[in-house]
Amino acid sequence: MEKNKDTSSRKGGLDLVRVRRAGQITLSRKVREAMNLGEGDYLEPRFTEGGVLLRPVSVRAREPSAAQESEILDVVNRERRKYAKERRD
Repeated sequence: MEKNKDTSSRKGGLDLVRVRRAGQITLSRKVREAMNLGEGDYLEPRFTEGGVLLRPVSVRAREPSAAQESEILDVVNRERRKYAKERRD
């Protein structure tokens, strides 16, 4: 991402963004390309003295912790044993 890249399409400012139903906004193609944003990307709002800054953030898939993984496996094993017992009866 280029810093300080001018994305102005009108004299004296950035492209206008309209707030729609449920607070949705649409960024112009020029802005999305300048920030390398695609569908599904996340932006983090930061409140500044002059308004709101939207900053791209990276969201990675979380891996379960060892304790969470153990708990999941315990539940799966309990259900597997319960199902096997039901089939035998």
